Amino acid sequence: MAQRQLQQLELTADENRYEEQRSARAREENISQRAREQRETGQVLNRLRELAQRQSDVNERLKELQSALEAAKTAQARQEIDRQLKRLRDQQQQILRDTDELRERMEQEENRERMAQAREQIEQGREHVRQASEALEQGQLGQALTEGARAGRQLNDLREELRKSSANRFTEEATDMRNQARQLSQDQQKLTEKARIRQSGPAAFVARLGRTKAGSRRS
Repeated sequence: MAQRQLQQLELTADENRYEEQRSARAREENISQRAREQRETGQVLNRLRELAQRQSDVNERLKELQSALEAAKTAQARQEIDRQLKRLRDQQQQILRDTDELRERMEQEENRERMAQAREQIEQGREHVRQASEALEQGQLGQALTEGARAGRQLNDLREELRKSSANRFTEEATDMRNQARQLSQDQQKLTEKARIRQSGPAAFVARLGRTKAGSRRS
């Protein structure tokens, strides 16, 4: 009878330990997942800042070249400006390719739900970048400036909105993550204690379980 009781107690303890381990693993994975999301959002924000700055640089340089072209007196001066405009067209096309790459990144499964609204906005910004690139190719400098300015504003606005929404979300999640980390530490301590008791022998194991049950009845 005592042996059967011990076996039943050990079975119950094994089941409890398995459940605690499963809960601990789930909490650990949840914490890791949220940390990965924070890193990913930070990288997207950095990329948006970089794209907006590069677009702004192109816009400023285009203004200078437009003024220089209007003031050019010789064919040689115009040829030099055309050469610099070609370089600017290459830069604008690269911004378009990099914007496409960022859009695809935001469409990946791990980002799709969190960045649904941001994806709509980057699509609008990407369209302005495309139109700026197309206008430059056609030599329509005024139109390229207009679309480039819109693209820069769109990218900056998107970055600011994503930063604010992420900050609010991460503030709430940071509190939750701290609570989960505290609970995870407690779970691991319980598992370690139970493993130590089991290793000390059946008598100590039964006595420990008896004290646990007695404490449960009193509470």
